[in-house]
Amino acid sequence: MLIASVLYLAIFFALVSGVINAILEGSLAPRGTFIIPSRSAQTLGETIVTTTILFMGMVGAYLLYRSGQALSTKNQEALLAAGFGVLLISLTLGLMLVNIKV
Repeated sequence: MLIASVLYLAIFFALVSGVINAILEGSLAPRGTFIIPSRSAQTLGETIVTTTILFMGMVGAYLLYRSGQALSTKNQEALLAAGFGVLLISLTLGLMLVNIKV
């Protein structure tokens, strides 16, 4: 069941990240280009990075969820801080990628 869930999330995040656009439009990019500074096209590398950022955000949200189930205050605070930290990192990376694209 866990494998099916992870596979579902990977496919969903890849589609949300624009894997279809990367397959269709990414081949038009010049060789050695990792990020195309355009909002209408992207490379496969960008798709992989965006998928990774989405997984990081999901891990941060999961840590926040687990902090609500922690029994001790010390564990709760640690999970809460880690969750917000990972969410902040993923949000920052995502906004940096969008800033490069614009």
